[in-house]
Amino acid sequence: MAGSRYVWLLGITLLCMAGIIAWKSPQAVMVALTEPVYADSSQASIQRFWGYLDTRQLDLAEKMLAPELQPLGKHEYEVWQKRVLNNPLLSLRKVEFLKTDNPHENCNLSMVNVEWTSSHKEKIVETYIIETLPTEEGWKIIQIQKANNHPLA
Repeated sequence: MAGSRYVWLLGITLLCMAGIIAWKSPQAVMVALTEPVYADSSQASIQRFWGYLDTRQLDLAEKMLAPELQPLGKHEYEVWQKRVLNNPLLSLRKVEFLKTDNPHENCNLSMVNVEWTSSHKEKIVETYIIETLPTEEGWKIIQIQKANNHPLA
């Protein structure tokens, strides 16, 4: 009787895996299982990018940037790279996605509010417009632009 419990558990596991593979292509499933950086959503990739910056895994963060990244985006990445390397106490507090209208169907624009803090009572809150594009390897960031936070009055 105890042996059949494991057979049922194995059967349910295999049934779930077959359902996942039937729902998504086998290549997408295997890529997502082996490399979680290539999740099936733009927002998950953006969160992963900021998480890599937070943990100082700059090589992995750079892999999430598309080769055709705009010069302004390269500049923003280099600014954050210097910030996290120069201040080891700086840590990511929150990544918040703001509601935006997405007029383009082939790419995804996200407005992201990023909050960083450190033990020196330093607080950095900045808003970015990040453009992502689905590729064979998953979502890639093709533009990072700081949003204009100046009040109109």
